[in-house]
Amino acid sequence: MSLCREFETTLVAYASKDGQPIGHPQAGQEAVAAGVCAALVPGDRVLSTHRAHGHAVAIGCDLDRLALELYGSGEGTCRGRAGEMYVSQPDVGYFGGTQIVAGNLPMATGLALAAKLSGRDRIAVAFVGDGGVNQGVFGEAVNLAAIWSLPVIFVVENNGYAQTTSTEYATAGRIVDRGAAYGISSAAVDGQSALQVHDVVREARQRAVRGDGPTLVEARTYRYEGHYYGDQHRRYRTQAEFESWLARDPISLLRRVAVESGVDEGALAAITTQARDKCVAAFERARAGREAMLADLLDGVFTDPSLDRR
Repeated sequence: MSLCREFETTLVAYASKDGQPIGHPQAGQEAVAAGVCAALVPGDRVLSTHRAHGHAVAIGCDLDRLALELYGSGEGTCRGRAGEMYVSQPDVGYFGGTQIVAGNLPMATGLALAAKLSGRDRIAVAFVGDGGVNQGVFGEAVNLAAIWSLPVIFVVENNGYAQTTSTEYATAGRIVDRGAAYGISSAAVDGQSALQVHDVVREARQRAVRGDGPTLVEARTYRYEGHYYGDQHRRYRTQAEFESWLARDPISLLRRVAVESGVDEGALAAITTQARDKCVAAFERARAGREAMLADLLDGVFTDPSLDRR
């Protein structure tokens, strides 16, 4: 969680000075990313949204290459071609995000189908925002996963707003109740508690690999910044609302639980310091990375014409 928070903080600091794009903030939602990814095992697949870098960090993407990618470097995770919303690193199970709202859900269903057909005990996880559950593709993906009993978990990061529109205004009923309509397991969880998120997803994963089908998880959380950096989010959110969520900061909550359990506060402070140092080093490296070249753009696009195509 600290690494997710420090990565974003460092990104904002460096990108602001260097004139680089910043993208979509995730600060405040770290418990969902960390809690979910900590419950997974090597081989599982994760698909993200447009608010992607926290998920990439949580699943274990290489920080140096991730920072280089965000700086458009040819040394980045995707050779500088992806940027924030499409960056991926399949070798750690991160199959990337998408600019298309809820567009990752059918991809997760497809990856889950591949896992089932191959007989491998792995699952797919798709993150989606509260606005994404109102897209038609949400119903298509969940329905198909349900009728085929696929090993997939749909994690709804309900931060209360789809861009600037509140969930209370735009979404009928409770999101978690939509799972029952498809006959699948579902759970609502406090998205500020990494431990609660972890426990729910761990159980959902166990059901999935047993062949008991998909799970819908609604994690109620909050983003501290706007939909994007520069969004005047105080125009549609009250100060009282903001402060009430800030008082339940997920990192602070977990730190409190750790201290009460006997963890040394100095050790917790060291985690934050180490995370900050790693992120600063990553963005210093990104600043010095080489720019993407034409060869970077063509590599992986065209096949060798000499290959036998029979």
